[in-house]
Amino acid sequence: MSRGALLAIGAAIVIVAAALLAAGDAISGQSGLADAGCAIAVVGLLAARGVLGRAAAPPAVRDNPRQHRKRRPAVTTARFPGFGAIASEISWARVSRRHYDHGLRRRLARLAAGKGLTVASLTGPPCVNDDVPGPDLAELRRLISWLEEP
Repeated sequence: MSRGALLAIGAAIVIVAAALLAAGDAISGQSGLADAGCAIAVVGLLAARGVLGRAAAPPAVRDNPRQHRKRRPAVTTARFPGFGAIASEISWARVSRRHYDHGLRRRLARLAAGKGLTVASLTGPPCVNDDVPGPDLAELRRLISWLEEP
């Protein structure tokens, strides 16, 4: 199509849309105007979908089924019932200092006391500002590996 033809089609669409809006306003006021506007929007969306077409569907067959196989966790809640609670506390401890102080910190302090160890960062007073983020993964790994030492 030439540029002139496209401009003529665009102008016709604008004129028809304006006529529909005016008719809706004349027939039933603001509600008719809103109804006509919605109808124009729906027709515009359907026209755009028709022009653009649908996206290509993803392939039905995977390249390598072993590659996409879901990995099983090394520890399950059936074998270790507290695993779910500990995993949840570790993930929440990174969100805010309050979650760390009231969840994971207490558990780590109990583990340290069970081993007869005293850790100042675990037994000290809780953080005053609850809005700061909790410890990062490196600090949590350091604490846990320290507790796991024989």
